[in-house]
Amino acid sequence: RILAVRTPGGRRRFPESEIHRLQGDRGRRAPLLYARVSSLGQKADLERQKERLQRSHPGAELLFDIRSGLKFDRPGFRSLLQAVQERRVSRVVVVHEDRLARFGVDLLRQVFAAYGTTLEVMEPTPQETPEHELAQDLLAIITSFSARLYGLRSHKTQQLLSRTRAVLRAP
Repeated sequence: RILAVRTPGGRRRFPESEIHRLQGDRGRRAPLLYARVSSLGQKADLERQKERLQRSHPGAELLFDIRSGLKFDRPGFRSLLQAVQERRVSRVVVVHEDRLARFGVDLLRQVFAAYGTTLEVMEPTPQETPEHELAQDLLAIITSFSARLYGLRSHKTQQLLSRTRAVLRAP
């Protein structure tokens, strides 16, 4: 027997849970763990995040990235979104909210909810004032751009050093 609700217009509506029951995919959805750091220099922090996530959810799939939270073209993040869209994920678990993304976490929550997935944050940030939240956002942007600027400088310095070495070695 299929559970359905009739609308005032005489149409039938089927609850999503009923569709899942009929398809036999109840219980197949599992938590998905996600960890992220911005650079290789933070690898120890990444390992701590991974360990903590796996300790709290043994056997769950773990995805991670070493990229800026301002970028959405992270391989692990893309895999996470694909798993959510395929409805394979009951909830996405992160240690801190900003490990998922620096901006747009509220939008991600809505996207997850549209696919029946929730976001679980192990260490939620306390309620912030709008001013404090704005200051945090500005700091994140400044940090990202300054890191990119230093990276460019470092790249130019390496090029200059290699050219100088080549000139010094030339007969």
